[in-house]
Amino acid sequence: MALELDDWGGTGPLLHFACANGFPPETYRKLFARLATRYHVVSLRTRPLVPDEDPKRLTTWGELGDDLARELKARGRSGVLGVGHSVGGASTLMASAANPGLFRAVVALDPVLITGARAWAVRLMKLLGRMDRTAIVQGALRRRDRWPTREEAAEAYRSRKLFRDWDADCFNDYITHGLVPTPEGDFKLRIPREWEARIFETFPADPWKLIRANAAPTLVLRGEKSDTLLPAALARVERELPLAKCDVLPLASHLFPLEQPRETADRVLAFLEHLPPEK
Repeated sequence: MALELDDWGGTGPLLHFACANGFPPETYRKLFARLATRYHVVSLRTRPLVPDEDPKRLTTWGELGDDLARELKARGRSGVLGVGHSVGGASTLMASAANPGLFRAVVALDPVLITGARAWAVRLMKLLGRMDRTAIVQGALRRRDRWPTREEAAEAYRSRKLFRDWDADCFNDYITHGLVPTPEGDFKLRIPREWEARIFETFPADPWKLIRANAAPTLVLRGEKSDTLLPAALARVERELPLAKCDVLPLASHLFPLEQPRETADRVLAFLEHLPPEK
């Protein structure tokens, strides 16, 4: 299964961006534009964007990291700057850990990493074979996935907490590119809700095992108000990845790259600018 690569322009070293669950790459256009002032920005169209790809074929997030590594290698790339948000941040860390030298550096923006009671709960649900019954998976499956018009979808989304603090351009890009026309004349989610649910369902029982071999210079940036990467998990990053730099973006939620694209890009650029010279 080959994956398409979208090119967002820019010149300079290659920067690959891996997106969060449920958001097509175009949603990050404003962030990409700022990163492209210094780097050549690209993003893979992951499995949920492959037509007719069966969600059940995905069994763990490690495979998302494998997809990323395979596609970059197939294009003859190494020393890539790997940036990712949420599951994209976690899968980039996994790809880096399993493929030394593939990434010159990694920036994980509020990656999905859990520890403590959350981790034990996931292990228990996996042991019982009940991950499909978890609230987050069931919520994704129940999500409304068709709308008469984009405008009606936008009106409904604006009232939801998830989108309340979004940058206006990012929100418009999501409405434009996250919904696609159907033959019946209405609009449906471009990333099927079955795929969004499957991503949640296949979270690995021990993500730390899949990332701790990452030796690339790394920044893990947490949103101060994130309900996904909690302070205890960020502290564990410092223990598991002693060479990683950990930081917090003030007053930001898990979706800060879409709430504060300019500030997020500036943090990424500042970190990458101070990397040691390539050997």
